[in-house]
Amino acid sequence: MAWEFLYSVRREFQGDSNWGDMYMKSADNKAWEWLCYTYELPWKADAAGKSINKKSRVEMGVYELRVRTDGKSRDQGGKGWRLELRNTKHRDNVQIHRAAPSMYIEGCILPVHFNTFSASTIRKGDRLIRSKSIELMDKIQSRWSTLLNSGTVTGAPTLCIAETLPAELSTNRSHAHA
Repeated sequence: MAWEFLYSVRREFQGDSNWGDMYMKSADNKAWEWLCYTYELPWKADAAGKSINKKSRVEMGVYELRVRTDGKSRDQGGKGWRLELRNTKHRDNVQIHRAAPSMYIEGCILPVHFNTFSASTIRKGDRLIRSKSIELMDKIQSRWSTLLNSGTVTGAPTLCIAETLPAELSTNRSHAHA
């Protein structure tokens, strides 16, 4: 049986916005906590209406997650520990991973500490982007381990990508951006 772990809310699905919000299950697995902003490619569809691999965000839905640790470690410039979305239909290698200062992606989801709507002066190219994104990935990894070792979850963790907040957050926005 799958268990809810991450929840990503997009500002819009088929528009040009790259930004969203990510929520993570609390350590006791009973509530959603706002974690960070997300950065993704805008929606681009092929003639059949499907998202274009490496040029578009993945479709909304619920995806099982698996850990990836292959490639270079973070201290060697690699992505390090990250999560890959499973069962993404015709898409492959869609991941949640640390951001590079350039914010370059090919369809993945980047956890970041700022967005262009906030009062932040951070912009693409700032080295702080990588270090803050690594901190967010470390927080995700720590919570992942806590929940797996708690004995309260079984099966595969999931990411839900939606345009709306989960019901418990939409009625109590005090959880958001705490």
